[in-house]
Amino acid sequence: MPQAVEAACREELRRAGLSGQGGLLRLLTLLRTAPETHLGLAEVLRMAAEAGFNTTHADLARQLETLADHGLLVRLFSTAAEPVFDTVTEPHSHLVYDETAQIVDLHVSSGTLLEILRQALADRPDEVEILVRFRRTAGRSGRGPFRAVIQCLHTAKAAPMPVPAGVRRSGS
Repeated sequence: MPQAVEAACREELRRAGLSGQGGLLRLLTLLRTAPETHLGLAEVLRMAAEAGFNTTHADLARQLETLADHGLLVRLFSTAAEPVFDTVTEPHSHLVYDETAQIVDLHVSSGTLLEILRQALADRPDEVEILVRFRRTAGRSGRGPFRAVIQCLHTAKAAPMPVPAGVRRSGS
């Protein structure tokens, strides 16, 4: 299986216009085989050290940024002090829990996502913050299509969020 993952990663790198060998290949293979899909720099550094990589913090950060710049990773909005990367690059949304720093993938339809948001606002109206981020489609430069990424942040300290026009809270 590791050889199949490495071959798939090599092809991903080549399609992105990057070298399909060396440090980027080893790093992408490591990330694609990791059990967790949302990884901070410190966690990736730990994983790399355990896998015997000979790299510095700065080099690893640069490599992660290169992979993200080429659409092979996604930078996530996070409450963490360091960047967090998502190894799943297909469009999906996230729930982010401030209290535990947990990020949960939501691979759901638009209708289901709206229902989740409605329910969260109904159940915890003063504890939900919603961020809609428009992300460039991988491989596009300049102005072009964007992909909306919706993250629902549960936070115990957030001020009540104003309700956008056309959206009603339950009971209003």
